[in-house]
Amino acid sequence: MRERAVHIFAGPSLFGTGIDTEADSGIQWKPPVRRGDIEALVAEEREPGVIGLADGTFHAYPSVSHIELREAMEAGWVIYGLCSMGAIRVSEMRHMGMKPWGDVAGMFCDNANFADDEVALVHSAEAPYAPLSEPMVHLRAFVAHAIDQGWLNQAQGDRVIAVLRERWYGERTLANLRQAICQALDVKVLPEAIADAVNLFKPYRVKQADLLSFLASTPWTCEMRA
Repeated sequence: MRERAVHIFAGPSLFGTGIDTEADSGIQWKPPVRRGDIEALVAEEREPGVIGLADGTFHAYPSVSHIELREAMEAGWVIYGLCSMGAIRVSEMRHMGMKPWGDVAGMFCDNANFADDEVALVHSAEAPYAPLSEPMVHLRAFVAHAIDQGWLNQAQGDRVIAVLRERWYGERTLANLRQAICQALDVKVLPEAIADAVNLFKPYRVKQADLLSFLASTPWTCEMRA
């Protein structure tokens, strides 16, 4: 069977992963999806392929529409939702055949009240789409780890989350995470263990982890054999 082309729309979720988008991996990397991009891709390609929808625009440009995703699937395309905009759309469209992947998609699929801005962040406008803030799902992962380690108790962790949830997503930065933790602990300087963990924040970036697991598992190869 002829292999399907694989197209992945990613931006800030790709940043810092070390993935070489120029490598001859058979994947066609595309920037964060905007409205009309899926429709254009379907029109350009002679045969239906696979789409990994990770990142997309929220405010600067209209978001990818449900209609174009539905029409692509009806035309035979296999679409995975993960990381960010993809996680939001798959929670709304999995009953139509869109496929969830990863922890973030699971958060949206399992909780109908999970807010869209949990994955929102500010990032540079052009590649490599460097993040300028941290999405709430990353900050939640950090606070959950801090509670597990005993650095924060549950009440303190809840206060940190509440403070950050009240902020505009562009202000959910590591600096403001540090400040919120200091306030919860009633200290002026973070304890060393917490400070070190904030400085080495990569393990809590679950959107990047979901993209890496998607690439490592290549679930679309099962679709190709089906």
